[in-house]
Amino acid sequence: MTNVTARRGIQSVEIAFRILSALQTSVRALPLKEIAALSELSPSATSNYMISLVRTGLVSPDEKPGCYKLGPASLALGMSAINQLDGFDIVRREVIALREATLSGAAVTAWTEDGPVSLFKQEGQTRSILELRTGLIPLVTTAAGKLFIACLQAARTEALISRELSAGQEWSPASLREEAIGELRNCGFTTVHRGDMGYVSVAAPVWDRDGDVRFAISLIGSPATLNTEVEGQAVRALLDSAVRATVALGGKVPLKIG
Repeated sequence: MTNVTARRGIQSVEIAFRILSALQTSVRALPLKEIAALSELSPSATSNYMISLVRTGLVSPDEKPGCYKLGPASLALGMSAINQLDGFDIVRREVIALREATLSGAAVTAWTEDGPVSLFKQEGQTRSILELRTGLIPLVTTAAGKLFIACLQAARTEALISRELSAGQEWSPASLREEAIGELRNCGFTTVHRGDMGYVSVAAPVWDRDGDVRFAISLIGSPATLNTEVEGQAVRALLDSAVRATVALGGKVPLKIG
């Protein structure tokens, strides 16, 4: 236990954070009863905390009576945290330029212990059937997620992969990781093709000075608008973008992937 975690803290702050975390995991506003259950609190205790959280702007009441969502103060904190990420502004500029060069949807993603988080996005000229969004994204069904599976130690992704894989699927965490590593080693990028949904994505790594993956830069589109072949114009632009960002960060490609 570290000195920080061993010290006595303010319990009410930690409880309030549980409420905010419950709201953060949802893409919609939640009713008070559901927030209480996710936070492991009674509805009455949650209601008391909600008064202060709304007052400070960390939570906002939804248009639907009795439901709540993250407020403007939470958004401001999140944006400040993103801006403080080392190198974020570099990859953000690359994403903007990449979208202009390819006309496809583009995004930058970073890894957290909760999974891959999309930090910034640019919609393509032709919108994908799956809307680009910021926040937590799937690990198994996105090229950025597949990239992190290839780059990170198995222990950091195995539980999340198992959670996303449905019963009866032929893939296992180990086989999915092996396939992702092979693709990244051979091609320098990862791809996901969802022909059933008209969705394709391709992602390339941005490395830091230690040779660890720092960000994933992705292109997203449909099979008709995004060519994911190695020699395709869009993939070449993506790889060039990732190399420029890696150089700007003082990064280096690791000697071994996986």
